[in-house]
Amino acid sequence: MEKTLELVFNKSDGTKKTLSIADPRADVTLADAQAAAAKIIEANVLTSGGEALVEFVEARIKTVTVSVLA
Repeated sequence: MEKTLELVFNKSDGTKKTLSIADPRADVTLADAQAAAAKIIEANVLTSGGEALVEFVEARIKTVTVSVLA
């Protein structure tokens, strides 16, 4: 099973942007995600389509099961 932490942000134009982080810690919490998102917004180093990330919306864990065909 592959897991990805997804941080969802609002951009300055009102649209959303999802930042995906592969293989998050098993014990990651909402508070951890909120703290990371706040640092990303504060640093203002990431943009999407020329628009700044301005607000944290949600964090979620996406789990994917991969089955190799033999």
